[in-house]
Amino acid sequence: MSTQLIDPVKRTLIMIHGRGWKPAAETLEGLWRSAMATGLERDHKDAGGSALLDTVDMQFVYYGDFSNELLQSAGGKYDPELDIVDRQQALRALRALKKKKQFRRQYYEAVPGKSSLKEFLVDLGAPILSALNVTNTAIGRKMPEVAAYFRNTKGFQEAAQERLATPLQEALARNDRILLVSHCLGSVIAYDTLWQAGHEPVDSEFPHVPRVDTWITLGSPLGDEFVKRHLAGAKSSNAQRFPTNIINWLNIAAEDDYTCHDETVANDYARMLDRQLVSQIKDYRIYNLAQRYGRSNPHHSAGYLIHPRFTGLLADWLQSG
Repeated sequence: MSTQLIDPVKRTLIMIHGRGWKPAAETLEGLWRSAMATGLERDHKDAGGSALLDTVDMQFVYYGDFSNELLQSAGGKYDPELDIVDRQQALRALRALKKKKQFRRQYYEAVPGKSSLKEFLVDLGAPILSALNVTNTAIGRKMPEVAAYFRNTKGFQEAAQERLATPLQEALARNDRILLVSHCLGSVIAYDTLWQAGHEPVDSEFPHVPRVDTWITLGSPLGDEFVKRHLAGAKSSNAQRFPTNIINWLNIAAEDDYTCHDETVANDYARMLDRQLVSQIKDYRIYNLAQRYGRSNPHHSAGYLIHPRFTGLLADWLQSG
């Protein structure tokens, strides 16, 4: 009697970056992979370390060409050579931290230029700006590409979502086990794309909704009131308001990261749990020790990706199933 082999479920790790000037796609992807590999090698060497990443299909979603163009049209200037060197030096400094305990508060307090003032001012000003209905203007000045995304300037919103939708929908169609990792504006793009994918008509032959196994958001503004009002489905009611294709949502917010000044999302999206649209939404607080240009930058993606908290969640997913 012949034995038929059953193919194991394919596992796919999809990553999408955040706002701000970005180097070329292959350069940024290499930095992301290096940060994750370093964290795995540091904290989970006995389980395979960085080799764990070789067990999954990794796909990096890049929209930096669009955001760079928007930033340039808003009057910004970019020196890619200097940016890349500084990113490499930031990662090198983070890789020098060999122990988990070095990511605690006492070490963060010693980072040059560390300040909670920016986050405090955002916390203080956000309700006032919202009440005065000038948040659009304020965000447009501080983060023009974010404002451009919500306005769909030059088709930015649609183009960015399409970049993510293609690999995401392919993985969902295969019924892969999917880990989606998104940073900053990337988490807004991910939310909107997940909402769109979850509310498309379901094929009668496959009546279940394919789901992302785990979504990890890093430095995400999804708890911000302005952002929530502009998300896909925000004007819908009941279950139609939220994505329906996420099993686990894990959110990591760094101390003093003003982009996620409202650092928790579990309370903002509790109705997803009430309506049983998701199994869990869990928030984590960390200290991001990254430095850019000699000063503390608690929003920097490498500081999130190399942190023991993220590394632990990543290792758990890579080893499970």
